[in-house]
Amino acid sequence: MIIDRPESHFIFVLSSDHVEYRYNYINLRGEPLTNKQYLEHWGKWLVFGTREEVEALAKQLNPYVEERRVPAVKYDRKLITEFQLNRCVMCVYCHDQQRDEVWEILAALGVKDKAWMFERETLEKWMPGGVNLEKWIQGRNMDSDQAERVREGARERFRKMFADDDAIFTGVDQ
Repeated sequence: MIIDRPESHFIFVLSSDHVEYRYNYINLRGEPLTNKQYLEHWGKWLVFGTREEVEALAKQLNPYVEERRVPAVKYDRKLITEFQLNRCVMCVYCHDQQRDEVWEILAALGVKDKAWMFERETLEKWMPGGVNLEKWIQGRNMDSDQAERVREGARERFRKMFADDDAIFTGVDQ
């Protein structure tokens, strides 16, 4: 199911089960991941393209998400000007044990370039001092006080999100 909430920067593709029953798509073979497992094994294939290209791919991936062969997808609603990219980004999520199977689906749909990233790498980039957070702050032309408030907010968010390694991971925003 394609979930397009205008207030969100991202458009999501999640199974109807997830939306209706709060099915946790962060799992392996139906077993939800703990925070520790999430950080060790959860990742995504990155696909780049125009908004129209990633939107068309999302429509093609939707049946695979409904079948739970692809756990979840999200993509940019519009270009992120702070990063000065000329393409939108699509994230096709899965456990690292599923990554070859998910890549085969993407390749069959015409995706040619491979780019895999673990979620822990993404989180590191969005932590204070991380390349993504600092680029975003710079792109927004924040003064030092504003920037420090953003960094402190990120610190607190990650602290809360991963307070217990054995907790079932539930920290993904939608």
